[in-house]
Amino acid sequence: MAAKPKLYYFNGRGRMESIRWLLAAAGVEFEEEFIETREHYKKLQKDGCLLFGQVPLVEIDGMMLTQTRAILSYLAAKYNLYGKDLKERVRYHTVHSCT
Repeated sequence: MAAKPKLYYFNGRGRMESIRWLLAAAGVEFEEEFIETREHYKKLQKDGCLLFGQVPLVEIDGMMLTQTRAILSYLAAKYNLYGKDLKERVRYHTVHSCT
């Protein structure tokens, strides 16, 4: 069994919410680690986890993914929510560009 995706973000909705929605739509359980202190955030930066020094951050499949759109695209493709044809994919991109 694959490890659950681990989400790193502040204790709130923000940019992580659309990622949570997509995982819920795919029926995927996930873990969350809230960044509650500056020290925790700085540690993620120091460890090289935050490519552009920003969250959200998702740990999945041995990768540390950043940038909301990139994360959403990866998850949609992985969990077969990206669409089976061009018309479905443009619908996906329309919705996810609004989040």
